[in-house]
Amino acid sequence: MSQERRKTHLTISVAAQHTGLSHHIVRRCVRLGLVSEELTETELAELRRIRRLVDLGVNLAGVQVILGMRRQVEELRAERARLAALVASSRRAER
Repeated sequence: MSQERRKTHLTISVAAQHTGLSHHIVRRCVRLGLVSEELTETELAELRRIRRLVDLGVNLAGVQVILGMRRQVEELRAERARLAALVASSRRAER
């Protein structure tokens, strides 16, 4: 996907159509900070995740917790990869 397409801002109506969520739910997701007010393709992907969770019966408070935990896991994975690269670099330097 091109950079231009990712940065295209969508309306709540368009985001609702593309994700299968109601306008009301999309607005609440923006208000809760689950997605940025500047709805882009990245936010659409997040809204689709939210729709899948809602379809499974998770309320928005639960969605908020799950997405927060998901972000923490992603941050920890990135930190782990950074530390693994640092260790590998250190070992190469010792040789």
